[in-house]
Amino acid sequence: MKKISINTESAFMFFIGFVFIVWSVVFIYNSSFITIDGNRSYSLFDDAMISMRYAWKFSHGYGLVWNPGEYVQGYSNLLMTLLMSISTLLFSKTNAVLSIQISGIFFMLAVAYFNMRIAGHIFQFADYRRAFIKVLSFLFGLSYYPLAYWSLMGMETGLFSVLLLLSVLFALRFTQSRNIKFLALTSVSLGFAFLTRNESIIPAFFIWLYVVWKTIQQEKDYRYFRFLLPVGLYSLFVFGQLSFQYFYYGEALPNTYILKLTGMSLLLRIRYGVVFIEPFFRETGIVLIASVLSVLAFVNFFRSEKMLIFSLVWSMIFYQIYIGGDAWDYWRITSPIMPLAMILYVEIIMSIINRLFFRLSAVANLLFDINYVEVFAKLVMLFLLLGGVFVVNFRFLPEILLKSKPYQTDSNKVNVNTAAVLNDILADNATIGVIWAGAIPYYIDNRVVDFLGKSDRYIANLPPRVSGYWSRPGHNKYDLNYSIIHLRPTYIQRTRWDEDDLSGWVAMHYVKAEYFGMDFYFLKNSPDVLWDKVKLP
Repeated sequence: MKKISINTESAFMFFIGFVFIVWSVVFIYNSSFITIDGNRSYSLFDDAMISMRYAWKFSHGYGLVWNPGEYVQGYSNLLMTLLMSISTLLFSKTNAVLSIQISGIFFMLAVAYFNMRIAGHIFQFADYRRAFIKVLSFLFGLSYYPLAYWSLMGMETGLFSVLLLLSVLFALRFTQSRNIKFLALTSVSLGFAFLTRNESIIPAFFIWLYVVWKTIQQEKDYRYFRFLLPVGLYSLFVFGQLSFQYFYYGEALPNTYILKLTGMSLLLRIRYGVVFIEPFFRETGIVLIASVLSVLAFVNFFRSEKMLIFSLVWSMIFYQIYIGGDAWDYWRITSPIMPLAMILYVEIIMSIINRLFFRLSAVANLLFDINYVEVFAKLVMLFLLLGGVFVVNFRFLPEILLKSKPYQTDSNKVNVNTAAVLNDILADNATIGVIWAGAIPYYIDNRVVDFLGKSDRYIANLPPRVSGYWSRPGHNKYDLNYSIIHLRPTYIQRTRWDEDDLSGWVAMHYVKAEYFGMDFYFLKNSPDVLWDKVKLP
């Protein structure tokens, strides 16, 4: 194979990036919908819309709050929420949502670019392989659907992935150049990653460990004090956010942490985490096995840089198990490390193919003018590499091929329509009780009661309701007697959730009304409902 020139390399990546942008635009369009008012509307993933409500309140002078005057931290992605507040300040509610989806395109392109740069730093081959790995690493940075999905649907996953890769790149550049500037940039990028997702402290540990280890190897007269300033700079981000949360919300940790990680024994949480992650191993096993082989199989290729990538990949997998899984099997926590895992996958496939066909190729050169073995080897290599991408994305092919709408689009449409109706028939003093705490609360301005407790301290501190083989973190704490009977919201989204069923009580105290073909439960005789607009039974 001829060496790939810099211009050819750039042309490949430009083409790949262009195709991804076009695909993303169609994806965003497919995730939108026409609402009952006849307008095209947009919605992020529902949890991202929770952050959007905080951002809207913040940018319009109410503070970083869910309900004005209630200081409860129902988000765990401070930096993303602050970035959202720029959009909510500049645009209408609908256009602010669209702008966040568009920003996801840029996050993904940044992921691909930094992934490519990392591959170039790790694999210093003098032949075509380095350029080949760089181009494929750029492609694979865009090719894992769950990462693209979460990024384009407004979750902080894309931003977190960018900052994680940027931290790795700066750490690699520091160990290769010894320029202290890159060590400072490592601290800053890791600090912003912590503000985006607090669990970034786990990969941060391995990145700092790598930097120290490489420094010890490279410098005989090693001085620990050189790391005091960059580590101190990183610590400012960590303790700064914890201090802000304590003084602003009255608790050092987010309410979402209490909601998801308290009240359940560690062993039970790990058990649920193992059950949750098992399908992930089935889907991505070919890449995960390759990551192990990449650091173990060929001793002469063993490098601390590859061990860094390996530790980042597997530490986030074990973290996912530790927290008991997630509410959705679209791999929100583990998808940011998949571009790095794909770097190791590319390297091990290329190494195996080169080793297997090296001897045969030498013999073929003596027998034929054209080295058919080399041609066959390259075809096998390309098949395995692209096949790996196909395998890890197989379950998501209908969405990738745009044959089906993105996950939860129909639910988003129902929720945005619900908000439109509530805006039309409820007075300003009405309260809203919801299970889906994202799109509905974002598109209305009323006070909201969160049945599942992301923004309710009482619910968050309840013991979780767990049964069966799996539990959904963030969705297993609830008390409808408190949320409905005690708080009496003007509107309630549901009369039951899992083990709690208040259908009988609700039938006596609420009215089931119809509007635009949709059913709504309103508090009987409430002065905050425009009763003349709804159809009563």
